[in-house]
Amino acid sequence: MRTTIPESLADVTPSWLRQALIDDGRIQDTIAAVTIEPMAHSKGLIGDLALVHIDYTGPARPHSDRPDRLALKLPAANPDSRRIGTMLNAYGREAAFYEHVAGGATASRLARCFCNLGDPALDRWALAIEFIEPDPFDFFAGATDAQAHAAIDALADVHATWWGGATEFEWMPGFDRGGVGGLQPLWINNLPAFVERYRDVLPGPTAEWVQHFAPQLADWSSRASTEPLTLVHADYRIDNMLFHADGVTIIDWQTAMRAPAAMDVSCFIATSLQIDQRRDGEADLIDRYVGAVEARGVVVDRSWFLRSYDENLLWWMGQFGNNLAHLNPGDDLVQQALTTMVERVYAAGHDHNVGRLLSTRSVAE
Repeated sequence: MRTTIPESLADVTPSWLRQALIDDGRIQDTIAAVTIEPMAHSKGLIGDLALVHIDYTGPARPHSDRPDRLALKLPAANPDSRRIGTMLNAYGREAAFYEHVAGGATASRLARCFCNLGDPALDRWALAIEFIEPDPFDFFAGATDAQAHAAIDALADVHATWWGGATEFEWMPGFDRGGVGGLQPLWINNLPAFVERYRDVLPGPTAEWVQHFAPQLADWSSRASTEPLTLVHADYRIDNMLFHADGVTIIDWQTAMRAPAAMDVSCFIATSLQIDQRRDGEADLIDRYVGAVEARGVVVDRSWFLRSYDENLLWWMGQFGNNLAHLNPGDDLVQQALTTMVERVYAAGHDHNVGRLLSTRSVAE
């Protein structure tokens, strides 16, 4: 019998979740009861999360790895956040990732999935993955050296596994399937509002640069499609990682796609480090990444990668601007984090003088 999917986290009941987990069949032991503990809104930007506690009838079966806790994710109830998620097909994309990719994607750790339900016609989705107690991190303080190294190493492992691979998934967008050029009219429409809202943290001419780039997005996407591509996370920020003593677990695969590797590398370095911290350590982290993928058998043209890194800084300036132009997260701490992230990304773009990339495309700086 097909399990009905609640519209929002507020509609989830213990009896529904218990039945959904049973119907999915990935937990073989008998579930007696579940309890649901909503997480803070700051834990998810375009999704609502809850911690699920599971009680079982009787002892564990032999060789059972049954979970005692799960993280349950549904689309955000906040209409602004939900609009972004739906625009990106984020909910359907993450469901497909866990269904088709996660099992063999990488040696790096991914959270195991125990329930994966979707109804595209109603735009309803529910995903239950293992709950992993992470080591603490402080977004505002920036990633520690150990965390940055773990994040870069895990990313290199993912990218090397799928670098230039022939494996294709019909549901996965990519630069080799039309790219991101379809976002161009949205960027053109939304970036003026973003600039007006965040101008105080946009250094120098960066606001003008990103608005000049918007009409060139489709052309850039088309050019980048001829470059080496891999499976990218496409939102590789410290918030989407669970650090633990032996490494990192990458979560929130809602924007997975095939794209240039520098999309993820630039995202992590620009968003997850304080500005001065990035300036001091950026080159070393890029070298660490390139060395790690080369150690896995990937040949990287370093001059191409450095240019792609700068181009993707420009991409993130525009994409974050597009996504955040009208978003009201309804939480002061989340808004503070978003403003800090914007400030960091635009500072990186300014430091790298990404406006020079526009002049070669006959766009005035």
